[in-house]
Amino acid sequence: MKRTLTTLFLTLAVIASARAQEVTYALPMTTITVKVEVQQENFYAGPYAAYAKKFLNLDVRDADETLSTVTALELIPRIEADPKALYTCEADNATLLALSSQGLIALQNRAEAAQLNWRFPPQASYAFEGSISSPDKLETRITYKKIQSENGVIQVPVEHKVKQAKTLEDKAAEAAEMVLKVRKDRINIISGDTDASYSGEAMSAALKELDQLEEEYLALFRGRSVISNYETCFDVTPSSQARNHRYLAFRLTETGPVSEGAKGVPYYLELEPQDMSFPEDNRSKLKVTVIRYRIPVTCKVRLTCDSKRLLETRLPVYQLGMEAVLSQYK
Repeated sequence: MKRTLTTLFLTLAVIASARAQEVTYALPMTTITVKVEVQQENFYAGPYAAYAKKFLNLDVRDADETLSTVTALELIPRIEADPKALYTCEADNATLLALSSQGLIALQNRAEAAQLNWRFPPQASYAFEGSISSPDKLETRITYKKIQSENGVIQVPVEHKVKQAKTLEDKAAEAAEMVLKVRKDRINIISGDTDASYSGEAMSAALKELDQLEEEYLALFRGRSVISNYETCFDVTPSSQARNHRYLAFRLTETGPVSEGAKGVPYYLELEPQDMSFPEDNRSKLKVTVIRYRIPVTCKVRLTCDSKRLLETRLPVYQLGMEAVLSQYK
């Protein structure tokens, strides 16, 4: 799939004037990307799960469910333009301002979008391989036929074989019998109580085939799990107006992490900015040019869940730091 990498530059809008250049620029701000690696289990209950205890004395899960677990976390700081902090200045030298950029990926057309490998592929069911020999069974039914005899009319019982669809319990019982038969055959092969003799590779191959057959039939009771791993990211932009710097990063639900919603286990990003102060400036020269800029504050950043510290690092955050001026004097 071809992608177009579009890089957005914070450009300097230069308006020519008689005396100097008027430059429009934005101050930088920091967004913290929380990168999450997730392992997701899609469990599909076996069709005979309700009879596992009765026929095989097994305790199994009897309902389909999806479980997600966070396996890795990473904090990535990203610098971008702050749209709420736009300024203009007059400067003879526009190179005083540093440019920053951020890359975006754009799809060419809708046809390319249709070829994407989806992060959450639909998995509605699971095909269980083990099965019963036949979906039907023969039942013997007795009816009475009237026959004229010397003593009068008598009723004679007549047997009929009737094909009847097997119930779910019938199918479970047959599958359980197959499991028990496989286990008995395995014991007979190991003990040598068979018509044929097995040794070496022949015994190993026979036991492997029986193990596989037993697993297929047991899956009808125990169910199957499909495990998948994927990555996702959530952006947190700290605000200088916040009273405390505790932000919801994401919530972990059964189907995976989400950015919004009331359900799920919350994961929080907590920032602790260090103290900053400017030295006194006693200069009294006439200022010609003033350019505003930001000095980022270094924050102790923690990712927590249920008050447990999962990850801690130190990151610079521009919008929580100090806003200063760059001045040129005569």
